Order: sequence, then C-alpha cells, then structure tokens
Amino acid sequence: MVSAIVKKILWSIPLLLLVSMIMFGVIHMLPGNAALVMLGDAGGSAEQVQKLEESMGLTDPLYVQYFHWISNFVKGDMGTSYLTSQPVAKRIVERLPVTLELIVCSVVLAVIIGIPIGILCAVKRNKLVDYIMSTIAMIGVAMPQFWLGILFVLLFSVDLGWLPASGYVTFATNPMRHIQSMIMPSVTLALSLAAPIIRQTRSAMLDTLSQDYIMTAKAKGQNSVGIFVKHALRNALVPVITAITSQINGMIGGVFVIETLFLMPGMGKSMVDAIFQRDYPIIMGIAMVVVSCIVLINLITDIIYIFIDPRISLDSK
Repeated sequence: MVSAIVKKILWSIPLLLLVSMIMFGVIHMLPGNAALVMLGDAGGSAEQVQKLEESMGLTDPLYVQYFHWISNFVKGDMGTSYLTSQPVAKRIVERLPVTLELIVCSVVLAVIIGIPIGILCAVKRNKLVDYIMSTIAMIGVAMPQFWLGILFVLLFSVDLGWLPASGYVTFATNPMRHIQSMIMPSVTLALSLAAPIIRQTRSAMLDTLSQDYIMTAKAKGQNSVGIFVKHALRNALVPVITAITSQINGMIGGVFVIETLFLMPGMGKSMVDAIFQRDYPIIMGIAMVVVSCIVLINLITDIIYIFIDPRISLDSK
C-alpha cells in the first residue's frame, strides 16, 4: 500500500504543474490591468504605467512570467501581493484556518444529517417518511447556496435578530460570538452538501440490502441488527464516501460564495477580492493551495477505502 501511495503522490506532481499552467494562462487573460489597479483612482501617465508593469514583470512573455513564478513557488516563495506587498504565504496562513473551520463544520454537519436520514429512507422505503425526505433532498440539490444563505439572513438576522448577518469573530476574542458567526455559513453549506449524501446513502443501502449475501444471512437466522451493521452499512459506505469526497471537492465554489456573502475573512473572500483587484500572486497562491488540498483529499479517501473494504486495492483505483 505504501508504494501505491507514493506512486499516487508522484502522479500528482505533473497534475499540479498542468493545473498551474492552465490557471496562470487563464488568470492573465482576465480583462483589466494590475498596474492600473495599483495606481488607484488617480491613475497615472502611460509612462508611469509602463514602468510599473516592467517592475512587476508584466511586460515579459507569458511563459517567462510563468517560469519565474513556478521557480519561486517550488522554493516556497509564492510572491507578494501587488496591492499590500504582503507575502502571499502569510496571507494564506492567516486566512486558511477560517476556510478550513467552515469546511470541517459543514462536512461534519452534513454527514450527521445526511447518512442517518439516508439510512432511514432506505429502511422505510416507499413509505411517507421516505417520500418526504427524498423530496426535501431533491429540493436541497437544486437550491442555490447563495439563495439559501440570503433566506437565513432575512429570517434569523433581520426578522428574528438571533444571529449576526455577517462578519467573523475569532474564538479567542469572544467564544460565543464566534459560534454565532459560524452557524449560518456552516448550516448553509451543510444543507447543500447533505442533500446529495441523503440520496447516495439511500441508493447505496437499497442496493446493498438487495444483495444475495444479505438474503443468505437473513435465511440463516442471523441477527437483523448484526446483518445491518456488519454487512449492509459497512459495504454501503464505500459509494457514500465517494459521494462525500466529490461533494467536498465541488463545494470549493460554494465556500467562496458563502465567505463573500457572510463577509468571512477566509481564502474564498480573499480569492474573490484578488480577482477583482487583478492581484495575480494572491490568485495563483490560493488556487495552488486549493488544488493541492483536492489532491490530498482524494488520496486520503483512497486510503479510507482500504480500511472500510480490504478487497479494494489502491493500485486498482
């Protein structure tokens, strides 16, 4: 298994390089001029803009700019922000904990909500509770996250005044305010993530419960709870974990939207701000961290597969 893990890590290197090339090219195709953004509303003469572009290396051919960037990135230097002159690595270290906390809270809530409800729907197949929960899950899949977030703000902040509409307070500053500031963003993401988990869990459980070995175990008179936990649930978790992983990878865009909506100082909001400001080093730094996290999540998922079902081999994935 160790050799397979090493092989996957080595394969991820050219993948990251390819993604970095594509991202670098796409980012520099965005309309606008980073030098003009740096000069601000006052603007500047054409000569000033030209000198600033030269000092920033923006007049070099794109492949030269990429080579300089990737060379520094490999050495651990992500560059500095065009606007604040703050090292990109420092900005990411400051903002990453907020984003990670939001993702972890959302995923944990989604799993706590999604898997039990999915199991319940499978056990109560074609009954009222199954129809109700399945309908809610379908609505959850179709509902845009930003719209759900706006509804929460209108209800719990504007109408009821229970929770802050936006902003973020660190736990060290005020634990209670910190929890309050995390509730709506986490629940908004969690509900969007829980909906497909419910559907996948229900489908996987129904498929597993119809297998011959489950029928054989029942015919032998084995305990129903034992059959359910030892055989059905364990085998059904493999596709469920796949669904959870794909949802985590796909929720990155949702995190960006939610952080911007609730004004959370995470990587998502930093990315959105950097795009509007044409702050290329910030955009590339955050993009590479996000892609690296996705690769790491997929690797961890493959390893978890082994512990759930030893028949699965990393070499076969």
